[in-house]
Amino acid sequence: MLYGTPLHSEHRMTAHGGLALFVRGVDGTTGQHRPAPRTPNRRQRRRAPREPERTAQLLVRGLAALILLGLVVMTAFFALGGDRRPDAEAATGPRTDPLASRSVDTAPLTIEEVFPDRREVRPPAARPYRITTTHTDTDCRTATTGALGALLVAHGCSQVVRGGTTAPYDGYEVTTGLFNLADEAGANQVDDQLRHLVETGDGGFATLPATRGTLPTSQVGWNATGHYLLYCVITRTDGKLVTSDDPVGERITAELVDSYLVTMLARRSGNTA
Repeated sequence: MLYGTPLHSEHRMTAHGGLALFVRGVDGTTGQHRPAPRTPNRRQRRRAPREPERTAQLLVRGLAALILLGLVVMTAFFALGGDRRPDAEAATGPRTDPLASRSVDTAPLTIEEVFPDRREVRPPAARPYRITTTHTDTDCRTATTGALGALLVAHGCSQVVRGGTTAPYDGYEVTTGLFNLADEAGANQVDDQLRHLVETGDGGFATLPATRGTLPTSQVGWNATGHYLLYCVITRTDGKLVTSDDPVGERITAELVDSYLVTMLARRSGNTA
């Protein structure tokens, strides 16, 4: 029986599911023919890594340029600001406390300024005090006792403005006012020496009218603000002692000296905020 080779080429499926073409070689052997792999283009192989690298370099250079520009602008801004600040200070001059001395705060006090309502004193957030009498004098000694008058005169006291009041607390009467001294330093020196005078009985504040109360039965409070000495003298209508720890006396000092008179001076200096 003669056997012959088929006229058509044999083919079968490859392991990967594709067609594998079998060809017979010149020497009669058969083999699997696969297309030769394509060699990648040399230019494409070189450009692919270089284009992202070049873009990153451009971004870094741009960012560095922006940072440098920002530093230059900030340096110029602070340099100009430093040059202008001394000019502004020279134009306005150093700020002076309006109440530092009588050479700046030249206008004398008046009863109308200290007690604008001649009937009542109205401390902030407190009940009103009824005014019984008011007094002003260029001789500060008329409102003092003992050595305090001479101490005030030695520090240039030019006037005293005061008022006698009935407190909104049963049985308490108060004389309150302020002395106009030459400067803040003098007011602070009087403030420092006043406690010793009061504790030893060598000096103090007189009541208004002077026949009401005596120093041993009264409580006094004071405060130096600018070139002014603010004060109050608290007495009882029954003549009893107003002790240093009397809560009503402490409240009166806070309302009249620390609140009412301090607020009045703040308006005078323009510092009403």
